[in-house]
Amino acid sequence: MKKTAGIAAALVVAIGVISTAGAWYTGTQLQGVLQSTITDVNQQYKEALVGTGIAIKFEVVSLETHWFTSTARYRLSFTAPANENLPEHLELLFRDNIQHGPLPVSRLKRLNLWPVMLASNYELEANKFTQKWFDAAKGASPLTGESSLGYDGSPSGTLVFAPLDFAPTPTATIKFSGLTLDAEATKNAEKVVIAGGMDSLVISTADNTGKPVRAELRGLTFNSDQQRGSGDFYLGDHNLKLATAQFNFDDKPAVLVKDISQSGSLNETKGLLDGGLAYDIGMLTYDGKDLASMHMLWSLKNFDVAAVQAFIEIYRDLVIKLQQAQALGQDKPDIALSPEEEARLKTSIGNLLDAKPQVALEKLSIKTTNGEALLSMVLDLKKPEPFELPLSERVKQTIAQLDAKLSVSKEVIADGVRAQAIFTGETDSKAIEDQAAMFTEMASGMALGTGLLTLEGENLQSSLHYANDKVVFNGQEMTTEEFAMFVMSKANGIGGGALGGDAPSQDYAPD
Repeated sequence: MKKTAGIAAALVVAIGVISTAGAWYTGTQLQGVLQSTITDVNQQYKEALVGTGIAIKFEVVSLETHWFTSTARYRLSFTAPANENLPEHLELLFRDNIQHGPLPVSRLKRLNLWPVMLASNYELEANKFTQKWFDAAKGASPLTGESSLGYDGSPSGTLVFAPLDFAPTPTATIKFSGLTLDAEATKNAEKVVIAGGMDSLVISTADNTGKPVRAELRGLTFNSDQQRGSGDFYLGDHNLKLATAQFNFDDKPAVLVKDISQSGSLNETKGLLDGGLAYDIGMLTYDGKDLASMHMLWSLKNFDVAAVQAFIEIYRDLVIKLQQAQALGQDKPDIALSPEEEARLKTSIGNLLDAKPQVALEKLSIKTTNGEALLSMVLDLKKPEPFELPLSERVKQTIAQLDAKLSVSKEVIADGVRAQAIFTGETDSKAIEDQAAMFTEMASGMALGTGLLTLEGENLQSSLHYANDKVVFNGQEMTTEEFAMFVMSKANGIGGGALGGDAPSQDYAPD
């Protein structure tokens, strides 16, 4: 037993010696680590804000270093273009209590024994720009956080926005539940994982006429798991969801949007980018009545990473030229491409098209109570051969293939009329149904009369396929020129009153 106790005591002493030595080492290295980190952050701000006219600078104001702890104060400065509603320059000040590694006390209290270089606990300090924010947080710091930095340079931490309840103007109030953001990253942000959420945000105000307006957002969550690819792109997945968004205008019934979401992914394979982006609205309701839901899905395939990166760099160079010209007071700056830039742009376009990229609206679906409207479109591109062609011919050959399909249920039109009746407060169900039936047939007849849509069962449909300078439109084959003439003739017919004098009276049609 005595031997075991002696070993345990020796281990405690050893850990104490190691921790003390580690804390001393951290103290000697801290200033260099902070300065290196801040330099990297400022460079990322500079690159991300090119073209916005906004400048952000992060700097250390002071640093007091002790054996086991240090205290740092930071300044975050924002400079923006002149705007009558926003300050051109503002500063945020932060105070940071830093515990030296390898075993900071705050982590030991949570039994987290993984060694780190430092643990940071920071908070926003009050100044003339942030005092109202402090007042809204009942005197507490409205922005706090804790983070750690591993010996391998990997940061992690949690950022917390405090709950707020205040009245920024005599006619407006804001109630905010607070927001928490967790983040982990590897050194130089090669891989970044972010997750967070908010319970609620309620804003009450008045419009220009003094009528009350209220907006409520509830149940916000978001997460992202991404890593840097071969270019300036982060690959991986991200998701954002909002449970409900409700809007009230004066004494009118509430507009409620449920289950709003956005999700996306981007991947790289053999120097090519593939990805997708989806938007969803679970249900739109008015006065407690369901109206419609929406789903939209975009995708891209075979985008050459190097070519896209080159486009970004060319754009960045042009924006910098523009900003420099504006700084010199030039009203009409000359930002024409140099011969070298033109050659680089031409090469990049050729490389992009050589990979045969594709952009697609995979699906746009709007579902009403009784029907659905669908739209899809797929565009395939290719490099013209030879590449040196007149512009019109080059554009024609660049489009390798285009497919588009549209389908609208006649019930969608009827549901639109029923929705308008809800908006206007109409309660006579027979009158609503009569109007829905009448307007559905009138709108369907107009659509079919153009020749641009066909009727399949109860669905108005249209399809387009283009390839090799040939168009197949609703099953009818024609050349590109013939299709253009066909569409122009139909458009002219619509503009000239294709319905003639037998069109139903406007009095019977909804607004």
